[in-house]
Amino acid sequence: MSAKFDVERFSHMLQTSWLGHEFIYLEKTDSTNSYLKKIPSHVLIHGTVTLTDHQEKGRGQYERRWEAEPFKNLTFTIAFRPKLSDRFNLLSLAVAYSITEVLEEYLEDSVCLKWPNDILIKGKKVGGLLTECTFNGSKPDRVLIGLGLNVGQTEFSNEISSIATSLKQEANRSVEREELLNKILLSIENVYHRWHKQDENLKQDISKKILGYGEWVDIDVNGVIPNQKFKFIGVNSNGELLMLNEQLDVNKFIYEQVRIITGHQIVSQPGKNPSA
Repeated sequence: MSAKFDVERFSHMLQTSWLGHEFIYLEKTDSTNSYLKKIPSHVLIHGTVTLTDHQEKGRGQYERRWEAEPFKNLTFTIAFRPKLSDRFNLLSLAVAYSITEVLEEYLEDSVCLKWPNDILIKGKKVGGLLTECTFNGSKPDRVLIGLGLNVGQTEFSNEISSIATSLKQEANRSVEREELLNKILLSIENVYHRWHKQDENLKQDISKKILGYGEWVDIDVNGVIPNQKFKFIGVNSNGELLMLNEQLDVNKFIYEQVRIITGHQIVSQPGKNPSA
């Protein structure tokens, strides 16, 4: 078995201004998202990070099970407490984008996003996000972004072995989880500031990372594939997907509504791609 996550070492390495300074380590838990949901509002601190070495009931999109070998990967949740009550879809995409930037420091290959929440290396899934928001009336109480990242795992179940990978497999070397998490949190903190300041360049940076950007693609809209092609032209400031149809009109789609189909392969469709 690999070693437990070294919280003391991680704390000494941490370079962020606020993100992760409130750090909760759980050797085993059902779900880090669920754990942070239970913390009372008056106690929960903006930027709290909860990490576990063994997540027993990790969830991905559409309630898929998240498979992660204990003590070898990164499974954690960040609690944000923004005053703004919108653009949470863009925040989730921004966090995913920031992780691709960090992973590329270890790789010769580029890392891309599969709409809406998967992280891919050479077409294989290395990580994913699950974003959940709670409100007090019309005001946001917390935005929880759960992340699962395959770091040191080299063996996967038969169900996902052909579509899953890890940073160790792709970089051909071991990566220290404490160092990696420090880099990820620093990158996320930077991108959070860009999101908070409504940096117009952020949506363009994110768009360039999403599979199918700039291409004419098929799309699945609420389970129906229209009989025409669409050109994926990026995301807007709300995190909505922008598609140019064959009549040259721009269609907007919300986060959960659409799946992108590039070439002959459906790259994002519920039920067809189990979480790694």
